[in-house]
Amino acid sequence: MKPVISKLVADARSGDREAFSKLISLHQNAAASISYGILGETHLAADAVQDAYLKSWQGLARLREDDRFPAWFMQIVRTSSLDLLRHRKRKAPESAPLDEERDAHRSPGPVEALVQRERSVRIRKLIDELPPEYREVLLLKHDQGRSYRDIASLLGMTAKGVESRLFRARQTLAEKLKRLD
Repeated sequence: MKPVISKLVADARSGDREAFSKLISLHQNAAASISYGILGETHLAADAVQDAYLKSWQGLARLREDDRFPAWFMQIVRTSSLDLLRHRKRKAPESAPLDEERDAHRSPGPVEALVQRERSVRIRKLIDELPPEYREVLLLKHDQGRSYRDIASLLGMTAKGVESRLFRARQTLAEKLKRLD
C-alpha cells in the first residue's frame, strides 16, 4: 500500500488532480470518522473534512515523506475539526440535537425498538462527552473496524499508545454507562 500512496502523492504533487482524488478516496472514511469523533455532528464533520482536503492539496509540497501521507492528512483533518469545534463553541455554546434523537422522534416503532433506540441515543451522547482523542479511537476501532496498527498509522501514534487510549476510552465509557443504568 505504501508504494501506491507514494506514487499517488508524487503524481498529485506534480499537479495530477486524479491522483489526489484517489488519495482522498482511500482515506475518506477514516477522515470522516476522525472528524465525526471530534465534532459529533455529520454536517460539521463533512465541512471539516472538506477544509482538510483543500489544505492538504495546498500543502502537498510541504510533505517531506510521501509514504507518511495518511498520518499527515489525518492530522490536518484533526486540526480542521478541532478548529471548527473551537469556533462553534465560541459562537454557539448550545449544540444541536443529534441526528439519532430527531430520527427517534419521527418514526416510532414497536416499544422494544423505541427503548433500544433511546438507549442508543443516550450512549451516543455519552460517547460525545468523551474527550476527542478517546472518541477518535473508539470510532476508528468500532465504527470502521480498523486494527490498532492501522489506527496508529492514521493518528501518528504507536499501536501500544492506541491500545492504551482505547482501554481508557472504554473504561471511561463503561463508568458512564453504569451511571446510565
